[in-house]
This record gives sequence, C-alpha cells and structure tokens, in this order.
Amino acid sequence: MKRFQQGKAPPPGYCSRQIDACQALLAAQACPVRLGWNAAEVFAEFDGWWLTSAFTPVVDRAGRLAAMAARLHIHGHFGQTLPADWLFALHYAEPETLALLQAVRVLHLLNHRGRHPPGTRVRLDLDPRLCHARSLRIVDFTADVLERLALPASDVDFLLFADASTLDTARALVTRYRALGHGLALGGFGTGAQDLLHLWQTEPDGLVLAPRIMAAAFVYPVVREAVLTLMPQLVAQGYTLGVDDIACGRQLRMARQMGASRYAGPYEGLQQQGGLCHAAAS
Repeated sequence: MKRFQQGKAPPPGYCSRQIDACQALLAAQACPVRLGWNAAEVFAEFDGWWLTSAFTPVVDRAGRLAAMAARLHIHGHFGQTLPADWLFALHYAEPETLALLQAVRVLHLLNHRGRHPPGTRVRLDLDPRLCHARSLRIVDFTADVLERLALPASDVDFLLFADASTLDTARALVTRYRALGHGLALGGFGTGAQDLLHLWQTEPDGLVLAPRIMAAAFVYPVVREAVLTLMPQLVAQGYTLGVDDIACGRQLRMARQMGASRYAGPYEGLQQQGGLCHAAAS
C-alpha cells in the first residue's frame, strides 16, 4: 500500500532520535518489530500486517480536551482493514504475543508524542482478556518507552477491560501502573454480571460505560431507568464516569444526566469541541 511506503524524513512534530530509540528498544526483544513512517505518522509491521494508531478526542463537561483515546488499526497489504483484536485471536506463542503488545504500546505512545502538544493526556486500552498475564510483562517496558520519549507517566491513562477469568491480573495491573503514576478506569462497564464487584475489587479511578449499554439505554426505557439510577450513585461515590461512542445530542444529554464528566464519540458537537481545544492547546 502507498500509505506504508517508507518516507525519507520523519513526519513534522516527530523526533528522529526518539523514533530511533524506540526502534532500538523493539529490536532488542525476542521477536523484533520494524517501525516505519510516512509524511503523517509512524506505523509498524508485524507478521505481514501494518499497524497504525488512531486518536479520538475525549472532552470534559466544559468541552475542554481531557485526553486523546488511542485505537489500534490493522491493515493488510491489499487494503483490507481488520478489527483491532484480530491479531490476538491468532493465538501466537508468548514471544510473538509480547512483541505485538510491545509494538502497539510503542506505536501509540510515539504517535501521541509526535501528533499532540506537550501536556496532552493519552488514554490506552489495557485488556488482559486478550493477553492474560502477558499484560504484566510490559509494565516495565512501558516505563522504558516513556523515558525515551520524555513523556511523564501522569500524562498516560489506561482503560482496563477485565472479566472473572482475568480479575487477579487486572488487580495486579492497577497496582503496578498506579505505583508508576498512571490513572486507570474500568472499561466496558455494564456488560458483565459482576461489573460492580470488579469495580470494587480493582478500585480504579473511574469507569467508562460500555457503548452497547448506552445504545440500549437510548432505545429501551427499562435500561435507561437503570443507568440513570445507578451511574449517579457511582459518581457520588467518587468515581469519574466516561461515556464513549456518543452519536447524537440526545445521547450526550443522557450522559450528562448520568453524571458523566468525560465524553467521546462521533457526535459532531464533541468532535468540534475536541478539535477546537486541541487547536488551542497547540
């Protein structure tokens, strides 16, 4: 694909020294991953696939940019695009899985450093359901990447996805990342029968409502009544509530009724706010 033809110089805003440092860090691992770049971004090649970063603005109640949420995109050489978790479903051996995790972590942090103004927070997904205990293997690796990029840990938040089978790993991740200065929220809230138990056992800083729960609340009165009752109670207990994938003004108003203080999604009003705040910060 033309997009992944190697550029001569790093994109504007990127530091070649930092790219080289991250490439050296990946090259020192058991399964090296190659980084490349074009005029706009840094990408990675893994097992015949191209990996890229996408970022969505997360805004606060006042419409100010609170963070940029990173998402992984996977591309084939013939232009096909696959779901972000597709590669993890191939059940690679541990060295390959670790290499993939490390590549994604480097990719998001490097692109965040290059694209966004200093002091902008970034939110990364942390999903031990896909990677199990391997997620713990890159905590120290992440600290090494941040050191090479001169990024403070306080600018990097994690959105943790957990279920009953990964609860112990999730708790260990919260403990280790929090000790390094990162913020953590529980993602996908509302889809599991034990989500409240997981919330109390992992003790994150906040939670993000699962998009399909928000969609169901928009359509079904019984779901809407439930979330409008429960979410304000959790906010009153000190949890920060986020709502992603907001697609219209009515959903935004519902999120505000829940007590949410973090909003993201394709709704044009949010995109304009995030874009304006991002432009002002630069």
